[in-house]
Amino acid sequence: MRSISVLFIFLINISCNTVSENTKEKLNQLAISLEKTACFGTCPVFKIKIYNNGDAIFEGKKFVKKIGLIKFKVKQNEIQKILAKAKNIKFTKMLNEYTEKITDLPTTYIQIKEKKIKDYYGAPKKLKDLEKLIEEIVLNKLNLDSF
Repeated sequence: MRSISVLFIFLINISCNTVSENTKEKLNQLAISLEKTACFGTCPVFKIKIYNNGDAIFEGKKFVKKIGLIKFKVKQNEIQKILAKAKNIKFTKMLNEYTEKITDLPTTYIQIKEKKIKDYYGAPKKLKDLEKLIEEIVLNKLNLDSF
């Protein structure tokens, strides 16, 4: 009887650890990312990553006011605002790529959960507005008026 009790306690402990590991993994998942690439001029080059738990990273590469990795927090209501806007504009139904045969423009890569879009040229205004919302939230967190 004692060995059954020990086994039962062991199984409960393992299942609790599994649940907490799964929860922890979900919180650490990438929810939102935005990347701007270079052009032939002085276009800002940076990456933004925002995780479900509010952890965020800005990586300034070139032609930005802050170079390097900066870690910061994004509030859950801000994450939800971005996700709600993405849902509202039907982000998941948009094309995977917006491009034309034009040179010297920066490319923006935007990802919401699993869906990633390449925005080089010709993206709809509603996608540009979503990109702008993400940028505005991050600029506010970094105490900047522009990158």
